[in-house]
Amino acid sequence: MDIDLISKGIGLVSNTIATLKTLKDLMPSGSKKHDVEEKLTEAENNLRLAKAEIAKGFDYKLCQRHFPPGILLVVDEFKLKCNICGNVEDFG
Repeated sequence: MDIDLISKGIGLVSNTIATLKTLKDLMPSGSKKHDVEEKLTEAENNLRLAKAEIAKGFDYKLCQRHFPPGILLVVDEFKLKCNICGNVEDFG
């Protein structure tokens, strides 16, 4: 599994969601706009879940303080920090 290719793919999906959000903002208010907002929120949550599953596949630890979980990244010799909420945990 090539982590760089996976990261690029996730980045493209994230950029696509950002573009769709911009287009949504151009829509007139109404039920269709609300439906689009709900689907974009669902897509963002699915993307966060996909990132967490990929990270788990690479044996990264996940933050358990929220759902979907954030990825705990090494920030110090014995500290991990959540990339979403900023939670810091000890490891060793």
